[in-house]
Amino acid sequence: MRYIYNTITFIIAITLLSSCFKEPKVSYEDVERRSLRAWITEYHPELLENYQEEGEYYVEVLDRGVQDSVEVTGKDVWVWCDFTTRNLDGDIVETRNADLTKMVNTFNKHTRYIPAFRFSGKDSHTLMEGTYLATFNKLKIADEELMVRYGTKLRLYLPSIVTESNVATNDGGYEGEYALDTSKPLTVEMTVYGHVGNPVAYEGERVTAFANVNGGVCQEHSTTTEEDAETQSYSRRRATRGDSDEEEQEEVDTRPLEFFDGRWHQPVDTMKHLLVKYSYSPETTIDFAGALGVDTLKYPSENIYKAGGVNIADLDSRINAALIERFGRGIDGDEEILEADSINTKTTAKVWYIGRFLDGFIFDTNIDEVNEILYGTVENKGEALSFTTNDPVEENEYILAWEYAIPTLRLGQWAAIVTVSTYGYGISGKVGSHTSTTTTDGTYDYASYYNYMNYMNNYYGGYYGYGNMYNQGYYGYNPYYYGYTPQVTTTTVTTTSTEIPAFSPLLFQVFVEK
Repeated sequence: MRYIYNTITFIIAITLLSSCFKEPKVSYEDVERRSLRAWITEYHPELLENYQEEGEYYVEVLDRGVQDSVEVTGKDVWVWCDFTTRNLDGDIVETRNADLTKMVNTFNKHTRYIPAFRFSGKDSHTLMEGTYLATFNKLKIADEELMVRYGTKLRLYLPSIVTESNVATNDGGYEGEYALDTSKPLTVEMTVYGHVGNPVAYEGERVTAFANVNGGVCQEHSTTTEEDAETQSYSRRRATRGDSDEEEQEEVDTRPLEFFDGRWHQPVDTMKHLLVKYSYSPETTIDFAGALGVDTLKYPSENIYKAGGVNIADLDSRINAALIERFGRGIDGDEEILEADSINTKTTAKVWYIGRFLDGFIFDTNIDEVNEILYGTVENKGEALSFTTNDPVEENEYILAWEYAIPTLRLGQWAAIVTVSTYGYGISGKVGSHTSTTTTDGTYDYASYYNYMNYMNNYYGGYYGYGNMYNQGYYGYNPYYYGYTPQVTTTTVTTTSTEIPAFSPLLFQVFVEK
């Protein structure tokens, strides 16, 4: 009996002992959470009291910001913010700071290093999860509450569970030297430069302000009633799309000189923030800094012309000189304007262009001379865009601003077009990217060919005495066949496109070939 008792006791002991060696059920999120807390305890123990329960991250306040400015916290707003992301070792993963990219050798001349413009709201956002939590929620800083506002600068220590990103790298020039490993904590240093509640209205105000300081906006041709607006808009669209209604075409074409008065005009009456300056020429100056007095952007980068880090004082004068040398001044003077043919006299017109932001930064062009001035090299040889004048707008190939503005131009004319994102690349903008194209070229090895020809002549001509007969006839194929040794040349061309942020007004300088 005692034997049985001892046996049972032994079995229970073994069972209990074996259960102690079972792997504990701890999720990776728990491990990362504990690890991040241990790291904070080791290196920044003062931040333990700045722990944020929602998101389970830590906040370091570098600058509380301008206290009399309107706070961002708790509002559905679009926010301008600058940020640099690092891993816990301090290696840069992503940054919008040009100086930092130069330090880690990732600077890109195609990139416009300005603060991001992202949405921060209660139900949705376009910020990284952690930064959204910091801009929308009140922050617990020790025993106080902090509300983010203009000038607030924070450093956030975020677990991967709130960044919702496996690899925190972006394209278009904003990447850093080190990729972030999957599911790793990261730090984000961010500065808030301002916010706006209605980005559509704000964008329209910027376009109007830009036009007003660069010649003014024509008001005489605008409609005054909704009925007139609909009638005139329809008439202008038909006329500028090259339709066959001669009366409507005549109505528009009898007033060409009125549109060359140095002001900005609406090519379509109901598209208020699509404006064309018909009298523009590279000889005239577009004042990118002129809107400083009326522009309400708070961050400085928008007010400084930075062409991808090409800080050359006479950059625009060099570009303008190159444009005039290649394309000329455009049409000028009453007689020349009246004699110039409408673009609609051609089925297809060739268009050359420069695309800019309102600070002057060039995001795209098909003109080689401009690319060479900006970047020192030409990635791909530029070609004129083919614009079909009689395609319906519904089947448009280009942005709406072009579809409505370019048909109102004349052959041989320079013009400037300024527009809001609604008529550009959309309110969501356009992601920057790097694309690589590799081509392989197999060329004929003429050296091997001639060496084999000499061998054929010497061997057959000398030993057998057949000379040129077999060399040019029966055996004549041999030098070609055996002499063909492909020399493979591989060329890789990387094309970089610039990011176009959401709600970014755009300026185009266009030239229409005769």
